[in-house]
Amino acid sequence: MIDAHAHLLPDFMKNIDSKVENAKNEGLQAVINSAIEPHQFAFASQLAEDHLGFIFTTLGFAPQKIKQLSFEDSFREISQNASIVAIGEVGLDYHWITERNWREKQQDTFRRFIELANSLNKPLVIHSRKAESDCINILERFAKVPVLMHCFAGNMSETERVIDLDWMISIPTAVVNRKKHRKIARKAPLEHVVVETDSPFLSPIPRKRNEPANIKYAIEELAKLKSTSFEEVDKITTQNTKRFFNI
Repeated sequence: MIDAHAHLLPDFMKNIDSKVENAKNEGLQAVINSAIEPHQFAFASQLAEDHLGFIFTTLGFAPQKIKQLSFEDSFREISQNASIVAIGEVGLDYHWITERNWREKQQDTFRRFIELANSLNKPLVIHSRKAESDCINILERFAKVPVLMHCFAGNMSETERVIDLDWMISIPTAVVNRKKHRKIARKAPLEHVVVETDSPFLSPIPRKRNEPANIKYAIEELAKLKSTSFEEVDKITTQNTKRFFNI
């Protein structure tokens, strides 16, 4: 088992070392940790050093924070960090950002990060909340590296486009209680799927904060939806994650 996307960061959770130990005790092989604001980058990098070979780091830019965050600070630090396994999450967020001028600013920033990923030959992890179509259009035009649609919630037509483009779709642990994610999980072939917790968010357990050890719930639900075994889903999604992040 590998958690392909989590936020093991002080901003979001306490007792991070215990969450890492819980994941190891549950049998996970790795956790991909995503830092999305510049002040988180140093902590995420140090956590990966402290758990070498188990925690891997992606650095990105939260598009929903376009009004508050400095694109230049994130861009500079990411471009200078050779240890990351991907750039992300980056992308568009039309749920929190509704003004046209700020959405256009998001799009410009997104294109810059795609260009950076292309130049560094790093895969992209994409945030596309209520902006799936625009994200796909921009990526199809500019991205020259592998793409993972993090916690993807597009419609069936958009899901088909992602699959046809040979990109990956990340199914979160919330698949156990959200119909949209179950619908996408049924549609996407396992060869295009990885699993994530998005810890501490999207918990499969009501009123409880999520953590990487819960990744088993996503695998269990996928096995039910695909009418196959836990072991088969685990094997394929783990291989997919290793190949995508080159770990």
